[in-house]
Amino acid sequence: MATTVVPLTTPYSLKNATLVIEEDDFTQAVSAVIFTPSTSTSTWRGIGGNILKDQAIAEWTCQIDLAQDLAETGLLRYLLDNEGASKAAVFTPVVEGPTVSATLIITPGQIGGTADGNTATASVQLAVTGKPAFTDPA
Repeated sequence: MATTVVPLTTPYSLKNATLVIEEDDFTQAVSAVIFTPSTSTSTWRGIGGNILKDQAIAEWTCQIDLAQDLAETGLLRYLLDNEGASKAAVFTPVVEGPTVSATLIITPGQIGGTADGNTATASVQLAVTGKPAFTDPA
């Protein structure tokens, strides 16, 4: 059997990424966007030593790390005000590159922090309805 070498052609780092939720661009408030799948495996064992395994379809979450901005239009308040709502989001890891679209179920983030002189931050885990989808530029 021949082996096909698949070259690495489009690696990236998050230095020009964007995050838009519905009509609002929250790029300036965000330091991380991470889509993570979670799956479970089931195992059935027969009395004759046979084993059946199955893998569940992945469930996805989207972690967003953000700077806490107390402005009425900031992401911190947006998350609090829209708790439980389903919102369309578009994450663009690289300018003019493919986008990742997903429907997020909004949950609030932490409010407050420590008195260490650093910007207060929060991290939220938002449920994803279905799974993220890539769209390549035209």
